[in-house]
Amino acid sequence: MRNRKTLALAALTAMLFPFNPAAANPAYHARAAVSALDIPIAKRRPTADRTCLAQAIYHEARGESVTGQIAVAQVIINRVKSRAYPDTVCGVVYQNRHRRNACQFSFACDGISDRPRESATYAQSKQLAGEILCGSDCTATRKLVRMATLTGAVARATHYHATSVMPSWGARKTRLTRIGRHIFYTSRRVTRTM
Repeated sequence: MRNRKTLALAALTAMLFPFNPAAANPAYHARAAVSALDIPIAKRRPTADRTCLAQAIYHEARGESVTGQIAVAQVIINRVKSRAYPDTVCGVVYQNRHRRNACQFSFACDGISDRPRESATYAQSKQLAGEILCGSDCTATRKLVRMATLTGAVARATHYHATSVMPSWGARKTRLTRIGRHIFYTSRRVTRTM
C-alpha cells in the first residue's frame, strides 16, 4: 500500500513539475523544500492564513491551472519563511496595502474590492489553500498536493509577474520558469534569509 502511495506521489509530482531538481541533485531537496509545515507553529494562524492565501490564489491566479495556483502560493510561503518579509501569510499577502498600486500583490492595493465575485472559484481557492497549509491531519490526497509544492522549478521562487508586464525588478532576479501566464523568479537576497 505504501509503495502505491509513493508511486502516486512521484507520478503526480512528475506531471505537475516536469523538472525535478531533487532528482538531479538529492542535496537540493533538503535545501529547497519549503512548505507551510515549515512555518513555526507559533506563527501559524490557520483560519486567517487560509483566508489570506485563498484570496491571493483567487485574485492572482484563478484563471491558471492548479500548478500555476500552487506556484503562486509557493512564492507566498517562501516569503513567509524569509526574514526579508513579514512572518505570516496575511502579512506577506497584504504588505504595503495602504500604498495605492505599490504593494506586493496588486489586488491588495488596487482600490477594487477584494470580495470574490465567483463563489465556486473562490471555494476552490479556499480548498487549495487549506491543502497547502494543512498540518499533520492531512489526508493522503491533501498530502499529495502539498508535497507537489515542495519540488520543481518553483521550490525557491520568491517573485513572479504576469507575462503581460515587464517590471524593472525582473532584470535583477534569476528567472526560474514560466507557468501559464506567470513568470517566476528567485532572489538571492530573499532565499539567503529563509
